Formats: sequence, C-alpha cells, structure tokens
Amino acid sequence: MKKILRQTLTIGFLLIGITVFGQEYGFDIHNTSLDEYIQIEKKLGSEETLNTTNYVSFNGDAQPIKFKRKEKDIPDLIVSYHFKEKDSTMSSILYEWDVSNFEKKDNNQKSAKFQKALVKKYNALEKMINEHFGEAKIEGDLSDLSRTDKKDGRLNKKNIWQPNDSTEIVMYTAISNFYEKNGMVTTNPTHRIRLYIKKTKKDEKSIDKLDEKRVDSLNVLSKNFLLTLETKDLLKSKDYLSDLIKEAVTDEQLNTLIENLNFERKTELIYSGVQVGLDGSVFTLLHYKYEDDTSEPPKELIKIIFDDKNKIVGIQPIKLQGKVKN
Repeated sequence: MKKILRQTLTIGFLLIGITVFGQEYGFDIHNTSLDEYIQIEKKLGSEETLNTTNYVSFNGDAQPIKFKRKEKDIPDLIVSYHFKEKDSTMSSILYEWDVSNFEKKDNNQKSAKFQKALVKKYNALEKMINEHFGEAKIEGDLSDLSRTDKKDGRLNKKNIWQPNDSTEIVMYTAISNFYEKNGMVTTNPTHRIRLYIKKTKKDEKSIDKLDEKRVDSLNVLSKNFLLTLETKDLLKSKDYLSDLIKEAVTDEQLNTLIENLNFERKTELIYSGVQVGLDGSVFTLLHYKYEDDTSEPPKELIKIIFDDKNKIVGIQPIKLQGKVKN
C-alpha cells in the first residue's frame, strides 16, 4: 500500500506532496479552482440546484453555482460558489444551513431538539476551524435556548477568522422561535447557520493569456520530470525544480512522492490555467489524469505548477474521496 506523504514542503502557497480531497469545506480558496470545487461536490454526492433568484454583482461575479448536501436533524446544506465571470477565479463560498431555504410557511417554529442540533453543528464547525486557524474573534453566545420564544430572546453568535491578509472566514448563526404578525409586518422564526470563505483583496497583477505554445512546452517538461521520478534519478529531477524548492526538498520527500505516482499508467493533460499567488506572482497549472480512469470526475489527478521561469514549484498527486464521516 502506498503511504501518504507526511512531510509537506511549503514554499509560499505551493508544495510537493500528496493531497487527499475529502474535506467538506474549501478554506484554501486562493489555491483551489472552481473546477476542483465542483469535482469535490460530485464526489460527495451533492445535488446541483438551480438559482431561484437573479444574483446581482457589482464586482464582476457570474451567477453562483449551487449544490445541496443532505443533512440529518438540521436543514440540508446549500453551498454557493461565487466566481468571476471573466476567468472563473474564485471570489467566495457560502455554506448555508437555513430552514427558510426549504420551508416558506409562516410561524415555522422548531423544537428544542432541533435547536440543540443546530447549536451542536455550529460548535463543531467552530472547533474545527479553530484547530486550523486559531481562535476567532467572537460576538454573542448560544447559551440560553430557553429564551428563543421571546421577542428579545433571539440568539446570535458570530465568529471571524483571518488566516492571512487576503482571506476572511466568517460564520454566524441566528436562532429564534418568536412569531408575530402586526399588520403588514410579519416576524417569523429564524434558524440558520452561514459560513463564508472570502477573498478580501483583488489580485492587482494582470495575467497574460496562456497560449498553446507555452502549454505544449510545459507539458514536455512535465513528462520529462515525471520520467526522472520513474527512473528514480533524484539528482536529475531536481534540475526541473525552482531554486527555492530545490534547496528545501529532501530525497525522502521525493521518494515518498514517487511511491504515490503510478508510472505503469499513462497520463493525459486535461486542464491548463493560471494562478496568482498571495504576493501577486503568476503561476501556470497543469492537471493530468490517468488515461484509463474513465470516472467523472477522475478519481486521481496530478497537479504540476510552474513559475514564470518554467521551473516546477509544486506537484500534488490528488485523490478524490467521498464525504468525510464525523
């Protein structure tokens, strides 16, 4: 059995290693493409849903792509992927558990059991994100569910994480069973959790169009690099790496990478594109799949990333998995 690469070399936002896409929440919004997010949803068994309203954007976003995931004891999850209409780069992701997405009737009050399940979900999400990004800035609390039937008893809580200067994670919940109809104004119960992952600043560097000649050239370099790995010529393989990667990568890391590649299966290029780093640097991405993998999306991918000097700054064997069970 192939072992998972435990040593992960990170230079900027790039790495040599193996990635397993089984996570249910896409926090790495700068380094994950819309296509990769869609592939994850398909592997999770999500159902793509239609937009019932026209989304108006003033920053160049297209209509979001939405998926529904089944949940137990709480509202089903609606995931909305927001991306630029011009080039499909990600803008934000919204994960939303909201009764009002599915129940349109007035006075749709919920049981104490339901409310406790919603609070449990919020607390689990909070714990998971804290473990990855540290403690959040917090407003409000969810300690007294007995007050939710009262007019002033609505419970609210908001968490804000800032993993870096260009990403913000915001989560909040609102829980209330209060109902009132006063003339034309109706106040309905509210039971929702929303989790946003947002880019907080625009990429300022313009990106040149990726031409076919450059893709062909990098494809040849990728094939040659993989050949050096297949023959275990580690010294030669390092000639294809950028200086920063070359100085830090170890033979052990390369050998473990080799163990996670299947050289008996032919590969084919299925995607090429550009990616902007947090410092504005532009990189070229090539995605490969194994030719005999006819599943949609492919079960395994190989992502190779080049800098502007045609040197490799990242290679990731990616295995797509189903939904992670808690």
